[in-house]
Amino acid sequence: MRSAMGLVLAVMLGFGLGVLPAAPALAGMDESRVWFESMEEQAREGVQYDLVLLGHFRFIIDRQFGENTYQAIVDFQTSQGMEPTGVLSDDDRQKLYELSDVVYRRLGMQSMEDAEGRSSLVLPAGLLSVVTPYNNGHTYATADGAISLETLVTQQAEMGFSDLFASSTKSQDGMVVTDANFNTDRFVVSGTRNGRQFYTMYQNAGTESVGYSLSWAPEHEADAQIIKIFIASYFVPLNFLTTPETDKAAASAGTDFGVWTLPPEDPQVIALNGEIGATLDEDFARAIEARPQAKVLLLNSPGGYVDDALVVAHKVKDLGMSTLVAQGMGCYSACSYIFFAGANREVNGELGVHQISAEVADLVLAQTTLADVLSALNEFEVTQSIITVMLQTPPEQMYIFNGDEISNLGINRGDDIEVAAVTTTPTEETNNPATDPVAPALDPGTSVASGPAFVMLAWRDSADGAERSLKYANDNFAGAMGDAVPEVTTADGETGTIYGVRVPAASAENANAICSAIKSAGGGCYVTPAS
Repeated sequence: MRSAMGLVLAVMLGFGLGVLPAAPALAGMDESRVWFESMEEQAREGVQYDLVLLGHFRFIIDRQFGENTYQAIVDFQTSQGMEPTGVLSDDDRQKLYELSDVVYRRLGMQSMEDAEGRSSLVLPAGLLSVVTPYNNGHTYATADGAISLETLVTQQAEMGFSDLFASSTKSQDGMVVTDANFNTDRFVVSGTRNGRQFYTMYQNAGTESVGYSLSWAPEHEADAQIIKIFIASYFVPLNFLTTPETDKAAASAGTDFGVWTLPPEDPQVIALNGEIGATLDEDFARAIEARPQAKVLLLNSPGGYVDDALVVAHKVKDLGMSTLVAQGMGCYSACSYIFFAGANREVNGELGVHQISAEVADLVLAQTTLADVLSALNEFEVTQSIITVMLQTPPEQMYIFNGDEISNLGINRGDDIEVAAVTTTPTEETNNPATDPVAPALDPGTSVASGPAFVMLAWRDSADGAERSLKYANDNFAGAMGDAVPEVTTADGETGTIYGVRVPAASAENANAICSAIKSAGGGCYVTPAS
C-alpha cells in the first residue's frame, strides 16, 4: 500500500554543489513553505513521492522544503491549468494523488528486502518483473531487458572499497564514465556502456560493500529516471537497519547510534562525534527516540554531507534543541548548519565554515542547492555577515571564527549552556610508550593546548610499513580527514629510526574532530601538539 511508503527507512543521499549566485526570491515560496512544513512528515514525503512519479521532482525524497520542492509543485499546478501558488488545496492534492497513482500501479512500486543483495530498497516490481538470482544478489529486469537493475555485494576481504571504486571506473571497451565520485562511505559511477546508460552506487557497509547498478536503453529514460530516484532515496544496506530491541539495548548502555552518542552521565544531552554521513538522519531519529528528554546537542565533527546535515538541522530547530561546541571540540563545514539551527547556541571550541564544495554533477545526488542552504540559514536567523564569510571562503580552506567574531556576529545566542557531559575527546589520552615512543607525554585527563596539532595514526619500524599505513589511511579515512593530507614523519627510536603516519591539523580542536571521525569509521588515532 502506498501509505506504507512513509514508514520505509530512508538513507538521504547527496553531496554539496559549487557556490552559485543566490537565486532571486520566488513569489509564493514563503506561503508554500508554511503550508508544506505544516504537514506531518509522512504527508510531506507523499507529496514529493507523487511529484517524482509524475516527473516534476527529480531529486532525493527527503521530506524537506526547498526551491526544488517549490518549483516541482508549481510545475505540477501549471501542467494541470491550476493557479501556480505552490500551495496544494485538498482537491489539488487529490488530483496529484490520482494522477501519480496511475504511474504507481503501472510500475508496481513496492518496498522489499533482497537478502542475497544485502539491501532494503523500493523496487518497481510490476515493471522489472523478470527476477534472476545469482551469487551476490539479483537481477530485476523488464521482459525485453530494456531496463535492468542488479543488486551487488562485494566482501571487502576480497576487494577493498577504494579498489572496488577503481575497478568500477577502469576503462573498458564500450564504456564511457561521465560522472564518478568517491568517499569512504559511498561511491557513485555513471555513464554509458554499449549504448545504454548506467548508474552504479556502492555503500561502505563495514565488512562488505553493498550497492546496485541500474542500466537502461535511451528510449526508456523517463521510467529509468523515476526508478533511479526511488532507489537512491530508499536504498539501505541490511546491516544498517536495526530493531527496536537493539535500539533499546543501545540506549540502556549509553552507547552509540552511528556518530550520535548518549552520554550516560547527562540524560539531556546527545553528542555528535564524527563525520556526517548518509545515515545521519536515521541515526538521529533513533537517538531521539531513545532519549526523548534531550535538550542539548554537543557537536564535534569535521563536517560531511551537506544535505544530510540540513535535514537534521531542520529537525533540531523544530525540536527547539540547543547546540554546543564545547572547549576542545570543533564543528566544521556541514556541522555548522546543525549548530546554527540551535534555539540557544554556544561555541567554546572552534566553529569553521567555507563554501559548499562541488563534488558531483548528477542531479539525483546533488539535490541540495545553494538556494536551499541560504534559505535554511535565513530560517535559523544567521546574520548576513556570517553568510558572507562562508561564501568568501574557498571550499579547500576553512574559516575559523575567533572569540571577538563569536561575540560580535551573533554566533552565540541565548543563555549559557551547561552540561554535565563533555564527552571524552581523543586528546584526553595518555602517552603509551609501546605504541607511541616519541609523542609528548600527557598527564591523565589533560587536553592538548590550543594551536597546531597532529592526528597520529601509526608508528612503523620501516619506511615500507609506513607507506602501507599511509595508503590504508587514504583508502579508508579520506572522508574523515577532509582537506587534511596525511604524511610520513621520522623519529629516533630505541632501536633506530621509526616511521610515523600523521595528519597535520590547524588546531587541537580540528585534530579532535578529525580523530573522532576516524574512530567513528573504525580506525585508531590520538592527538599530539605540533611541537
